[in-house]
Amino acid sequence: MHKIVTVEGNRVLFLCAIVGAAVLGILYYFLRKLPTTPRTITVFTAVTVAVCVLFYMINVNISKCIAFYGGWDCGMVANSARWIFEGGELGYDDYYTIYSNNIPITWLLYKLYCFSSGMKAYPYNPEFIWIQFQCVMLSLAVLCSVLLVLRVSKNLGTSIIALIFNIAILGISPWKIIPYTDGCTIAMPVMILFLYSMVRGRKSRWSYALWFLLMFLGCLSGIMKATCYVAVIAIVIIDIFWTASEERDVRSRLYGLGGKMLLLIIAFCLASWCRQGMYQTLHYGYNPELEIGWSNYMYNGLNEDTTGACSGEGLEIVRSFAGSDKASRMQYELAGIRRRMQERGLRGTLNFWLRKQVMNFNDGTFSWYQEGYFQAWEYPELTDSSFMEPLRNFFWQDGSNYIWFTTVSQGLWIFVLLGILAEAVLLLVNAIAGFRKYGMSVREESSELLNISVTMIVIFIGMFLFVMLFEARARYLYNMIPVFSTMAVLGWCGIYRKCFLMFDKKRQ
Repeated sequence: MHKIVTVEGNRVLFLCAIVGAAVLGILYYFLRKLPTTPRTITVFTAVTVAVCVLFYMINVNISKCIAFYGGWDCGMVANSARWIFEGGELGYDDYYTIYSNNIPITWLLYKLYCFSSGMKAYPYNPEFIWIQFQCVMLSLAVLCSVLLVLRVSKNLGTSIIALIFNIAILGISPWKIIPYTDGCTIAMPVMILFLYSMVRGRKSRWSYALWFLLMFLGCLSGIMKATCYVAVIAIVIIDIFWTASEERDVRSRLYGLGGKMLLLIIAFCLASWCRQGMYQTLHYGYNPELEIGWSNYMYNGLNEDTTGACSGEGLEIVRSFAGSDKASRMQYELAGIRRRMQERGLRGTLNFWLRKQVMNFNDGTFSWYQEGYFQAWEYPELTDSSFMEPLRNFFWQDGSNYIWFTTVSQGLWIFVLLGILAEAVLLLVNAIAGFRKYGMSVREESSELLNISVTMIVIFIGMFLFVMLFEARARYLYNMIPVFSTMAVLGWCGIYRKCFLMFDKKRQ
């Protein structure tokens, strides 16, 4: 089990996070009564867009100073994208036959490489466009998160804090320079969550168009990164529950749910059709019998040596069953899962999962030290900036200030986890108070915030179970950071709001 190294331990960083929360509370106190009018909302949205553009430019300039070619899977898909562009093949023998989930990211990198190579005035080596694309996704994630907070909180002060904090936690992460599924999909979960908030706020037929769009984007990003399906599933579950609890006649509710489920099926089929198009573009022959499946990932997820992270054991099982049908391999893997759990017993299995979750959630760098800088070699020099050496010393694992990067990242992550806890507690308290006062109905003015808050909690629970049951490491949480940071901001600001309301009442 890997352990992150910081200047101070988690106890000290926990206290630092509490101090940071107090400072943020003071900021909220002065911002909470900013007028929320159509004019101020328009101005704030314009400012947010401008800040996101600036955030993109800063990230690109930082990336030019610290970029390097990665190893492991991210290096393989990058090489394959280049080889396809040069008229070659995917390569790597049976790698893509087994890991067909990496075909969509290879296709995306190939298309981006074609675009940059076709630009006569493109100032960098063609691969750098992969990093630029991920910087765009980071800015899009910030924008969607802030607009989501503004929509559900209806408070400019909370939205300003969301803008500041998202820039801090997304800007500190160097994962933007690793062109892989994590960075390329980082905006998708929070984007579909924002679209869902728009669906819940509309009663017209346009809500069905938005529903189809968010389901399609969710399924399309899911074929690249399976964790995106967690957000889709959470939204579907909450929408079914919410629609069932609406005060409408049964027939109209059933028609509404039926229409949405039909659109979900169409969106999934359209995303699958797009995936087939990617296969054809890359001349890839899909073989479902050799494709690695969920049972293999769950088998790997119980590996003791790696504490449930990637191991060569699962790959060897797939290769040893070459020529056999997939059902036989799945039976072997399921038998292995049962054997491992029986050998540990209930208490031993729970203890293993606890150690695994500590490894996954106790890492604010999201496995950067374990995977991000693994097998790295430098890019051709992209800039002669005087910031290059200080930035490399901060972000690169052999840098003199690298430990400060891990410390700041861990402190911000602890702040997020505490904010998520605050959001969960507030949700529980509000639900109990609401049911006591209004029964099962929900007040109209609070329903949108409650709906999104519940959805985010379900997403968090889904991600918790995902990384607990299947092969995982902290990196698998990376593309959910915008959702988690949104939860944290709403949680902390909800605490501040209650405290200041009590303070205002006492003063009166």
